[in-house]
Amino acid sequence: FLSTLMVPWEVTIIPNFQTIRTLGWIDSYQALTVPFLATAVGTFLLRQHFMTIPHELRDAAAIDGYGHWRFLLYIVVPLSRPIMAAVAIFGFLQAWNQYLWPLLVTNEDTYRTVQIGLQKLASQEIDRLNVVFAGTVIAAIPMFALLVLFQRQIIRGLTAGSIKG
Repeated sequence: FLSTLMVPWEVTIIPNFQTIRTLGWIDSYQALTVPFLATAVGTFLLRQHFMTIPHELRDAAAIDGYGHWRFLLYIVVPLSRPIMAAVAIFGFLQAWNQYLWPLLVTNEDTYRTVQIGLQKLASQEIDRLNVVFAGTVIAAIPMFALLVLFQRQIIRGLTAGSIKG
């Protein structure tokens, strides 16, 4: 499993592109988002967190009459909200910062991302760098907003499971 963390994302571009093309998702928002919904790092973080949930908690839930699904929905999910928020934010940031993938799976400007727009702006306004820098600042605003809004969940999610006991 850890070996998938060492494979660069760029290595999987051709199989991912063929899958997106087969599904008919070229020039769609699904092509821009679905490949980033599950990542090896996110899976690893969630696994590590789930391993810290004590077995005694499952036993106590079974005594209270909780089945597997009720235990998952009412105990595990609320305990896992910080780590799930951190994984979701990292997934969003990874998808937001992509340049090559949106360039491959989109042909129309309506589906192109901010990064491609910034590159086009930089090539058109090469003598007016202040416009390009303003566009870069505007493109960074959603990332900073996410950091400010979810800073507590990010920190709690990343430190969950780091302290035993």
